[in-house]
Amino acid sequence: MKKTRVLTPLAIAVAALMSAQYAAADMWSDGDFVVRVGASWVDPDDNDDNLRLNDGWFKEGYDIDSDTTWNISGAWLPVEHWGVELMYIGSTKHDMDLKSVSRGNVTIDDIGYRVGSFDASYSNAYVNWYPLSRDCMGQPYVGIGVNYTDFSDEGFSRRFNDDLINDGVIVTDADVGFQHSWGFTGQLGVDFRFGRDSAFLVNAAVLYIDADTDINVYYKDAQSNDPSITRRATATDVDYSPWVFNLGVGYSF
Repeated sequence: MKKTRVLTPLAIAVAALMSAQYAAADMWSDGDFVVRVGASWVDPDDNDDNLRLNDGWFKEGYDIDSDTTWNISGAWLPVEHWGVELMYIGSTKHDMDLKSVSRGNVTIDDIGYRVGSFDASYSNAYVNWYPLSRDCMGQPYVGIGVNYTDFSDEGFSRRFNDDLINDGVIVTDADVGFQHSWGFTGQLGVDFRFGRDSAFLVNAAVLYIDADTDINVYYKDAQSNDPSITRRATATDVDYSPWVFNLGVGYSF
């Protein structure tokens, strides 16, 4: 009788513990987490640019080179076929090569030298749709979301400023600043597991980031009444919008 009084509550406690574990397992089976790290190749749009310094001098058209950096992301799939993802793409450095300069009716083409540079980093939040069931080794997905692009370390080169003076242009001490950007972003990607029961995977994705920025150009006008005053000219809605190609590895749990 004494043994029964001891074993009965013990059995109830074990059964309750097992039930709680099964309930927790069922709860977590409704969600899935994926963490990825990898490399990103960022290719900016440089087709629609026009920076004006003043009414008599402006430049138009420059090449922005591509760059490769790293990325990290985490995705949560709370329900079948749907998930949310946060992604950070590390800083990329882009050189701006001047293609043409116009002053009044005179335009010089094919200049082809470095006018300046800037850095950019990218934070993305996506809602993803996964068309296949989770037990598939290959899992494609489509996502749409919001992007924040942060620009830093931007500036015109010393050579560019020296050439402005040596060529008799009335602008001196030219510098440039980019404003941060909020916009939409979309992605198309695929996760491919190393095996049906493997938690490790490889990932490939292509992203489009809609990043329009305002560019402020700071300069001094040698022909003004006070040439020591720093002036500002703003080019609005300059389309930076890069394509990004990600390749990496991940782990699901």
